[in-house]
Amino acid sequence: MSRESLPGDLVDRRYRLRREIARGGMGAVYESEHVTTGRIVAVKLVSGANATQAVEDRLEREASAIRAIRHRGVVELIDAGTCLEHGTFMVLEMLLGRTLDGIIAARRRLPLDEVIRVALQVCDALAYVHARGVIHRDLKPSNVFVAREGNREVIKLFDFGIAALEKNDPNARKLTGSADLIGTPEYMAPEQLFGEATDHRADLYAVGVTLFECITGDVPYGGTYPQVLMKLAQEKGPPRPSSRCENVPSELDAVLEQALARSPENRFQNATALRDALASLELAKSATSHHGATRLLGGSGPSLPPGLDERAREPDDTPPIPLVRRLFERVPYVTIVKIMVSDGSVVIGRSEDMSLGGMLVRSALAVPQGAEVRVSFTLPVTNETVELDATVRWARGGRGGEHALGLQFTNLPLEIRRVITSYVHAV
Repeated sequence: MSRESLPGDLVDRRYRLRREIARGGMGAVYESEHVTTGRIVAVKLVSGANATQAVEDRLEREASAIRAIRHRGVVELIDAGTCLEHGTFMVLEMLLGRTLDGIIAARRRLPLDEVIRVALQVCDALAYVHARGVIHRDLKPSNVFVAREGNREVIKLFDFGIAALEKNDPNARKLTGSADLIGTPEYMAPEQLFGEATDHRADLYAVGVTLFECITGDVPYGGTYPQVLMKLAQEKGPPRPSSRCENVPSELDAVLEQALARSPENRFQNATALRDALASLELAKSATSHHGATRLLGGSGPSLPPGLDERAREPDDTPPIPLVRRLFERVPYVTIVKIMVSDGSVVIGRSEDMSLGGMLVRSALAVPQGAEVRVSFTLPVTNETVELDATVRWARGGRGGEHALGLQFTNLPLEIRRVITSYVHAV
């Protein structure tokens, strides 16, 4: 069994781990550097307690699925293999940006024009993926990445850990095991939930759920596996976004109703058909008239007067405009954050962005608004671990027990200010 990997370790004598950026059931992902070329990459590892044969097989399977796809809408696979000390690993392009899930956590609801732009890119990528015999089977906002490439924002799909490499793949159920049931039931097509045969149309259902959540801030059927099953059995048809959110045109309602049809035969039959239906909406024509560029990651704008920092206001239910004015320019930055509360409790979270003023952190546990805390995380640029004072300026609970926290730094040391400034300007 391989040992737990740590920053500073050398994987396969080529990839130096710099900092942990994500952790899940299969292992951890590290920002890493190729020791010869200096290229910054993301290394996904299965190590320590997670290194069972089933999980190793899943990571190898994910590499095989991504290897079959080369599309700008799918994260690029650079390398994969097995290291004696660190076990199975996969090397992916390092993306700058945030997951769609993180953006929803911060903004709750997205403007309809932004939803359409995301949807068109997701459908383009899925059409290519499906044409190469790959079914994602775990599509959801946390597996949709909004990446910044120059002045553009590009949607990229990732995490193909339970993908099927072809329709009726005999090994798919064997390798995923109970993942068919204990994945994320809210995004699973009814045929997945009921243990029936699935094909690429299950991904289209997941697209419908994802768009529904972007528009309304919630999924059509929320809850645990049995709760979702019960709601599906009781409802005659999927809810319409307009029943939960104002100003949703009936034409968009109709498209999502078809995408969320219980029977695969009643859904769009391929990703191109769903894309064409969305692109034909008047809303889409307006959304794509501005060069089709998304603005989900935000940007700097005119400064607010001192004391009116946008971060300090608790978010409400109104959809924010694409470009948000703020005192400090913020940029995407993902790293593990440890929050130490005055009562002695410790909350582990993950940052979504950073500025000189503070950072947005998502966590599974709540921290009270107004709390004075200490935060520990790895700085960009230097990869130094620091511990800083901060205040929880706003806190909001989300679906599934997830919490979003707006942290404001206090008494930021000069050297750390210089590091963050350097990073913000570089991005």
